[in-house]
Amino acid sequence: MKCRDFGSILRAFADLLDVAGAPLARDQIVMFAAVFDAHPASSVSDLAKRIAALRVPESTGSPSLGDVARLLTALKSFLDKTAKSTVLTDVTAIEKLLRDRASMELGAFVRMATEAASPRPAARGRDAPGVRDDLVVHYKEKLEAALGDEEKFTAVYNDLRANPAMGKPEITALAKEMTGSGARTRDAALKKIWNRHQSLVVFKAKSRATGGRSAA
Repeated sequence: MKCRDFGSILRAFADLLDVAGAPLARDQIVMFAAVFDAHPASSVSDLAKRIAALRVPESTGSPSLGDVARLLTALKSFLDKTAKSTVLTDVTAIEKLLRDRASMELGAFVRMATEAASPRPAARGRDAPGVRDDLVVHYKEKLEAALGDEEKFTAVYNDLRANPAMGKPEITALAKEMTGSGARTRDAALKKIWNRHQSLVVFKAKSRATGGRSAA
């Protein structure tokens, strides 16, 4: 399985955790998914091998990789009867990778895996404008926290669109962070961000409709 597809599964799992009222678990999975978003074209098995070969820094803390491993165990149980064997194999491989480093702090692992598991890109020219990573992180945190809440998400989304500092590089980087796929234009990137929110709104609406009465 490609990492982009695995990342999509993790984000869907995060949305389910959000609906289930488990925001801390949701945030852990969203953070962990960034590892796979950084290597979209790689296979999960190849990425796992590259990460396994890295020197692990001494970094303990909470949330830990052991916490995420336990969530992946729950995900595997949920997918056991419906997912393809290749999906379950990849989940198992990643779960083992995390259990082998159970005490490592999640944030430190994500930084190590996204930065050191693949070659660094060529340096930009001195005059080339860089992406405002601080703004991307700021809006990602705000949008992720408001996913599924029409009023809150719309307010953050409108502020994002109106902010002149959020140019095409920042918007497209934000869309990739939140959805795992890039976009060629600013409008396309904004649409991807909005669609992720809308998909969760629809899911919540269906959950409420089926939870309150019989489907018959």
